Amino acid sequence: MDSDSPVAASSKTYRKVNRKLAKVAGVPMKHSRFPSEDFEVMTDLLKDRSKERALQYYERALRRGFIEACDALLDGRLELRNGELYCRRKKVVISRKFRFSDRSSETRRFEFKPRDLEFS
Repeated sequence: MDSDSPVAASSKTYRKVNRKLAKVAGVPMKHSRFPSEDFEVMTDLLKDRSKERALQYYERALRRGFIEACDALLDGRLELRNGELYCRRKKVVISRKFRFSDRSSETRRFEFKPRDLEFS
């Protein structure tokens, strides 16, 4: 096959993309006879990893939310009356520090009205 043909260019592009995806995923690149099939394997792998990572972040957020709610009960920001949570304040403020993949971090404040969190 001529190296200037569209098919050769397409295969070369697939291989280049597959190498970058393997590097991002931190897995060794396995080349098959068909670069388009390698691409499908890599995208499936990344989908699975993305789902796994999303579930880890969701679990972490649930844990932090539970701890924050318990702290709010202990310090009086929330009250439990007749099986319902009550908030005396007009807004609930939660600050969290986020760390990103490039090692940078950022603190963000989130403000909610008590009814947005289903508090009475």
